[in-house]
Order: sequence, then C-alpha cells, then structure tokens
Amino acid sequence: MAEQSASHEAGFRLVRSRSSVPRARALLRARLGEWRAGQEAVETAELVLSELVTNAVRVVVPGDRMIGVRIECRERGAWVRLEVSDAGGGRPEVRWPGALDTGGRGLLIVDALAFCWGVKERPAGIGKTIWAEVVTPAAVPAPTTVHPSVIS
Repeated sequence: MAEQSASHEAGFRLVRSRSSVPRARALLRARLGEWRAGQEAVETAELVLSELVTNAVRVVVPGDRMIGVRIECRERGAWVRLEVSDAGGGRPEVRWPGALDTGGRGLLIVDALAFCWGVKERPAGIGKTIWAEVVTPAAVPAPTTVHPSVIS
C-alpha cells in the first residue's frame, strides 16, 4: 500500500480527570505527527478531541470507569476519525447556551468543525461512543468545472 493512502489506527485509555484533556491532545498530536498528518488536520482534530474528552470526563459513570479513545487516520490526516467512549448513559445533544453561559458549547464546536459526528451504543451495552470525522479540503475532490468554449 502506498504511503499516501495508508490507514493508521491507535487507541488508549484515560482516567476520568480534567488532566486527561491535555493528555489526550498530546497523545493525538504525537500520533498524527508520526503518521505525518498535515497541520490543519492536527489542529482541528485536537480541538474536536478536546471537546469529546471533556464531555466524557463530565458524564456521571459508576465507579472508576475509564475513558477510551480511538484514532483512525487516512490520507496523511486528510481524514481523521476520533472515537471517545465512556460508561455513562444517555445520548449527548447539541445545546444552544446563552451568551452569558460559561459552558455547554462542546458539541456546537464539534458540529461546526467535524465533517460528521454521531453516537453509537457500546457493544457490551454499557455507555456509548461519540465519534467525529475530521476531513480537510485535501480529502474532498474539487468540483469539476466546465469552461464553455467561445464560439466566434
């Protein structure tokens, strides 16, 4: 398989702590750097992952359950899939906080930056996985433009 189209995957677990958010960003940046992803993909993926991990840290879960993170990268970062799993119940929804609210914008940010995102049940039935796909312009084919001929 050619380097340009290689697919890479990685996964790791994080403790449910605010310190896990910068840790997740650092692990993502290091892994995408190893895979030679472009700077635009790295920056966007970092922000999306930060929001997903922040939500997972805040969700109420039984005991000392950890947060699972999975990263998949194709086309040197032109397509990055991020998955964050937690043991919490419910399904996250985009909220529209007021101008003075200090939180609640995480999924708005994810929705704005990700090509697509969603929620799926975990196979064991405990908790959920929120996933988001970050696609840079390099992954989207340019529209074909037809230039009309000048007839004289």
